[in-house]
Amino acid sequence: MTQILPYVLEVGTQEVVLTPDPTHEFTATTEQVALGYGVSPEAIRSLKTRRDEELLEGKHWVTATGVAIRNAGELQRQQTLWTKRGIVRLGFFIRSARARLFRDMAEDLVIGVMTAPQAGTPALISARGVAAGLGCSRTSAQNRISHARIKPTHHYLDPTKGQPGYLYPLDAVQARWPAVSFRAFIGDARPGLAPVASAVTASAGGKIARRHQPRLLPTDTSTEQLARRLLSLEAQKKAVLRELAALA
Repeated sequence: MTQILPYVLEVGTQEVVLTPDPTHEFTATTEQVALGYGVSPEAIRSLKTRRDEELLEGKHWVTATGVAIRNAGELQRQQTLWTKRGIVRLGFFIRSARARLFRDMAEDLVIGVMTAPQAGTPALISARGVAAGLGCSRTSAQNRISHARIKPTHHYLDPTKGQPGYLYPLDAVQARWPAVSFRAFIGDARPGLAPVASAVTASAGGKIARRHQPRLLPTDTSTEQLARRLLSLEAQKKAVLRELAALA
C-alpha cells in the first residue's frame, strides 16, 4: 500500500501541513487551518458552528475516526478535517491579507502539483526550506548555501513579497547536510535565474539612487531671513532655560 505523505504549504512565515486526499484533493486539521489563516483554532470551530448552513459535512469538512487526539485535556477518537472546498469557504469569513493569501493558495493547489514534480523538473528547495530544515533564519540559510557553493538553477515567485526567489537542487543540499530531513519545494518552479538577478539589480539601484539623492536647501539666504532664524533660535533657547529653571 502506498504511503500518503503530508506536504507543507508556506504561508508567509508559517508552514501549514496538508494531506493529499483522493476524494477532496487534500485535507487539513482545524489547527493547521487556523495556522494558515492566522487565527486561533477556537475561531475556526466557532465558524463551523455559526455557519453550519454554509459549511457542510462531507463537502467542506469530514470527521476522521480512529485518530487519537487531545482536546482540552481529554483524549478523543474523532477529528475534524477540512477539505479544500472548506478551507476556501472559510476564507470568505476571515478578512485579512493573510486570509486571502491562504485561501488563494489553497484554491490553486491540486494533487497533481503536490504528488509529483513537473516533467523534467528536478527536486528543488528554497532558502526558506533550507532554513526550516537547519533551524536557522532565511538569511543564515542563504549564507550557508553560498559557503557550500551550491548554485541555484530555478526561480519561483514568492507570494508574500511578490518577488522572485532562488531554488536550489535538493540533492545537492541533502548531500551537504545528510543528517537533516529537508522538504522539497512545492509550487511553480521556473528554469533560469534572470528574473531574480533583475530584481536584485533593481533593488540595489534604488538604494544607490536614494543614497546619493541631493538634499534640498533653502533658496532664501538673505541677511533678513538669516536674522529671523537667529531670533527664533534665541527665543527657543530662552524658553528651554525657563523650563529648566522651573524644574530646579
